[in-house]
Amino acid sequence: MHTTLRIIQVNNNPAARLLSILEKGKELNPEMNCRKAWCSLLSVGINDKAILMGRLGKVMSLSTEILARLENIDGIKVERYIHWQTPLDSAFSQNNLQGKWNEFNKFIDAHVINYLSMTSDLLSLKAPDPTISSASLESILSNSRSLIEEVKASNIPPKIKDFMIKQLYKVCMAVEEYEINGAEAISSAVESAFGYGLLNGEAVELTKSNSTSKKFWQQMANIALIVSISTGVQQLAAPIVNLLPEIDFSAQDPTVVNDKES
Repeated sequence: MHTTLRIIQVNNNPAARLLSILEKGKELNPEMNCRKAWCSLLSVGINDKAILMGRLGKVMSLSTEILARLENIDGIKVERYIHWQTPLDSAFSQNNLQGKWNEFNKFIDAHVINYLSMTSDLLSLKAPDPTISSASLESILSNSRSLIEEVKASNIPPKIKDFMIKQLYKVCMAVEEYEINGAEAISSAVESAFGYGLLNGEAVELTKSNSTSKKFWQQMANIALIVSISTGVQQLAAPIVNLLPEIDFSAQDPTVVNDKES
């Protein structure tokens, strides 16, 4: 079952993403079941335990990512920005999914929010991440979900079909977790697809004879273009473009899959 995509645009850095989640958590009923609270915050179905635990782990790892970003900024004293870390570590270490939400949320006081907000502002200025628009994210997700069903029903060779489905699922998961991980996971999913194509020529040769294969690679190209525009590059590497001469890497509307036959 697909979860509903919910994208709230924030200053896109790990501190901003963590702050956004915690601030939304402050609005929840403190008597609410903790598991239900996290499911609500992370857009997870109440019975999807594996997905919930995976996303919780990714939220927890944001602290490590924030510290790494701070340590890479010259001329600042990191310790001035991390007074949120100890109470947040306490919150997660005592997080009981069967208990009440307040057992976690009581650690997230005004000082945690204020210091994390300061950290977010600093990273936004010194080490910002690319931001992808809600419309683009929704389009990527919708097109990828549709393509999964089309690839499943196609006559593409099993090995290549498995690869395409796996990559499309990676893209969907990356978009669904954008509020946690930002654009990096989306970029990584596309990069791994093109890396496979560079090493497995038969996966791209199909674009000359199979419309579903062409749609798959056009979708990867469209996503790559969206990500590259969000970083301000707006140009893809020549080896990737040369790999797929049948694919348009400069579409005016990169959020739309090109359905034209070769």
